[in-house]
Amino acid sequence: MKLHGEIIKIDSLTSETINAMYALMDEFYDQMTPSAFKKDLSEKDYSIMLYDQNNALKGFSTQKMTQVTVGKQEIYGVFSGDTIIHKDYWGSLTLFKVFVQYFFAYGESYPEFYWFLISKGYKTYKILPVIFKEFYPRVNVETPPFAKSIMHAFGKTKYPHEYDETSGVIKYKTVKDRLKDGVAEITEKQLKNKDIQYFLSINPGYDKGNDLVCLTKLCVDNLRPTARRLLWGK
Repeated sequence: MKLHGEIIKIDSLTSETINAMYALMDEFYDQMTPSAFKKDLSEKDYSIMLYDQNNALKGFSTQKMTQVTVGKQEIYGVFSGDTIIHKDYWGSLTLFKVFVQYFFAYGESYPEFYWFLISKGYKTYKILPVIFKEFYPRVNVETPPFAKSIMHAFGKTKYPHEYDETSGVIKYKTVKDRLKDGVAEITEKQLKNKDIQYFLSINPGYDKGNDLVCLTKLCVDNLRPTARRLLWGK
């Protein structure tokens, strides 16, 4: 079974589509509320939408064009918000194909263009080592000072009262949605993976909904060879 995808502007979404998006999130996340979901959605610019062969919604990822200041330099990128793919389609590359093909082209207007990703689960974090050569934070690699400054600027701008600069983790002060038990738990087998081990060590409160701030540069040269072939098609 394959998915097909498209990227559309948030203000083009119908009420019916928004309700379907919320229902999909609510199926896999605890502590979701329609009002909080719709408020968060209204703050985004785009959503990548994924459909099955019957055009039923099976996943989405909301996106916000983002700008932060580091020193006197303006840094541009895209921030991914709520993201879900129905478990029947875990492993599908459609979401990442749409993301790469759209935002790599979008980012060509800037000297450098980044992906701001917050991760409350290992499945999200593992996207980074699978697709990209360089990203932060990364096991056995010290985050360069400039990259760290960008991450801190994003964290403090977007989450001024909840971002912990020491750990690089967003520690929410209010009840936050989190994956339901059994959806993406870390097992003994998965703990043998060095990237999952690292994620758990730096975001031990992931199961409470805490988010790890991550950063990677969006450019073709930063794609791993296999990812470049599968996602970029060149």
